[in-house]
Amino acid sequence: MLYGAFVVAPSGITLKEAVTSACITLTSACLALLSNPKSWRLPDFRSAWKKLRSEWIKGLNPTRVEYAAVIAGALSILLPIYLGFDAALRLVRWGIIDDDRFIVIISGLLIAVFGCQQLIGRIVRPLIKKILEKIESEEFEESVGDFIKSGPHVGWIERFILFSFLVSGNPAAAALVVTAKSLARFPEIQQAEKLVGDYYLVGTLTSVAVALATSSITRVALGMPPL
Repeated sequence: MLYGAFVVAPSGITLKEAVTSACITLTSACLALLSNPKSWRLPDFRSAWKKLRSEWIKGLNPTRVEYAAVIAGALSILLPIYLGFDAALRLVRWGIIDDDRFIVIISGLLIAVFGCQQLIGRIVRPLIKKILEKIESEEFEESVGDFIKSGPHVGWIERFILFSFLVSGNPAAAALVVTAKSLARFPEIQQAEKLVGDYYLVGTLTSVAVALATSSITRVALGMPPL
C-alpha cells in the first residue's frame, strides 16, 4: 500500500486509487495467509507493552533535575526538526516523489530483490527437496540444512548489491560481488556433497541472471543503454 501511494503521489491520490491500492494489499495478505497459515500469529501488543513498561520503570527513580534534563534534551532535538520540516518535505517531494527516475529505480530494485524470489525458489525447489530428504535420512549433516536456510537471505543481499552496481554502470564491481560470495561459501560447499554444490550453482546463476535482467530493463526505462 505504501509503495502504491508513493508511485501515484505525483499525480495526486484520489479515492479510486486509494481503494484500488487497499484491495491489492488485502489480496496480497490473503494469498500470503493461505500459502502458509501456520506462520501467521497475531501479536499480543498489550502484554508486550506491559512488559516493556515494567522493564523501563524497573529500577528507575528519576529526580526533578533528571526530568528537566530529559525535557530540555527532547526540545533540543525536536525544535530543529520542526524548523526544518518544511524544507525537508519540499526536498523529498521535488527530489524524490516528483522524479520519475527515482520511482523507476526503486521499482526495479524491489522486483529484483523480492519480486523474483518465487521464480528462483521454483527453480531450486527440486534440489532443496532432495537435500532435505538426505538430511532426514541422516546422509547429510544438520549444518547443510542451515546452509540451505540462509540461501534466500544471502540472495536478497546479493541481488541488492548486484542491481545497484549494474544500474550505476559498474559491471566489473558486480563481478567482484559474485567472486566474494563464492570465496566466502567455498569451504561449506567443499565439505558438502555434489547435490549441495549444484543447489548453490543453480541458485547463484539464477540470482545473477535476475539481477542482470531487471537492471538492464531499468536502465532502458531510464533512457540508458542496457549495460
